[in-house]
Parts: sequence; C-alpha cells; structure tokens
Amino acid sequence: MRLRHKTWQEEMISSHKDIALEKTAIDEKSIPPFNMLEIGSGCGLFLLELAKKHPENQYLGVEIQRTAFAIGIKKYVTDENRPTNIHYINAPIEALLPTLEDESLDCIFLNFNDPWPKKRHHRRRLTYPTKLEEYYRVLKKGGKLLVRTDNDDYFEGTKEYFAEFNKFSYKVDENAEPFEVMSEYESKFRSTGKSIHALSAIKLWVPKLVYFIIKKPARMYWF
Repeated sequence: MRLRHKTWQEEMISSHKDIALEKTAIDEKSIPPFNMLEIGSGCGLFLLELAKKHPENQYLGVEIQRTAFAIGIKKYVTDENRPTNIHYINAPIEALLPTLEDESLDCIFLNFNDPWPKKRHHRRRLTYPTKLEEYYRVLKKGGKLLVRTDNDDYFEGTKEYFAEFNKFSYKVDENAEPFEVMSEYESKFRSTGKSIHALSAIKLWVPKLVYFIIKKPARMYWF
C-alpha cells in the first residue's frame, strides 16, 4: 500500500541528517558501521523497538518509499526513549548490497515485503534466488536471515527459492508466533486474525551433507 505524501516529510528528513541517510551516503561510503539490516523497514517501528532491546547491535533500516521513510524518522525523533544504535537510509537495496563487505552482517530481516504477485515480477521479490546469493555473501558464518509475511503465494514461492538455492539451513513456521517485537504490518494483520508465515534461515559454512550429519541435533536451538 502506497502512503500519501506528507507536507512535512522533506523538512523532517532534512532536519535529521544524522539519522536519516540519503542514497548519496552509499556512494560516499559514509554509512555508520552496522551488523543488523532490515530491508524494507517501512515506517520504522520494528527496527526502532528492536534497537532498544539490543543496544549491543548496530542497526540499519533500508526503505525505498519516501513517505514511509519520513514517518520512520518522525517516530524515531519523537520517541523519548530513542536508542543511539540505529540509522535509516532512503535507497534501493540494489544500490546498497553490492557495497557491503563479505561476511559483515549477523542478521537480515525481511518483514512483510512487497509480494510482487504477478509471475513476470517474481524476480523483484526480496527472497528470489539472486537476492539470496547476495544475502549469503554478506552474512557471517552462522548469520541469520529472517522472513515474515502474511501472503500465502509469496511464502510458497519463498520456500521454493530457499530449496533451490540450497545454501541455508532453514525452518518454516506456517502459523508463527509474534517475534520479540512486531512491525506495524504484523500488528495490523494479527488484529484481524490473519496467519503470519515465518522462515528462519542460517548460513551454512560446511558442505550441506556434512552439516546435517554433524549439526542437525543442535538445530532446534538456533532460532
């Protein structure tokens, strides 16, 4: 759902350049260090609350939609308990990912992203195998990729993409319990009784056959 333009959004963004980064920060390599990434951070609530709970991490939220980005900045600056370990950037993820160093992230969050329902648009999905290749590259050994969605077709496709890619160990939860914090979308969907689908993946660092022989008994403790 596209949000309507806010008359105050550009002033909000320009007044908080320390937290509201623009695409130029990618070219200038001026993004503060981070180890946790949310792709499609929307109106910012999920990352804001998560950063409060985990001050030991550094968070970056990437959002391409300008109005949602501005709303996220407003939520941050008006929060009396706002954390200092978070930044947001208004840019396409395709611009950011190639600039990230190999094995530099501990976790990537994909929360209720655009399902791109038309078959000709499936390559744009954030869980498509070409994207999984990039996530695999930038995640550390043992790094996690966490996906949540309410869209059945998107989730079925996502499961197929992970099976095809075959470099992550993953667990599927068709009717997931709430994460430790919830995004705006998850709160809204749960209030209407919709089921939330989740997929939790971990980057493999040994051949998969050996991995399952050695590691499978401990798998239940990783998610």
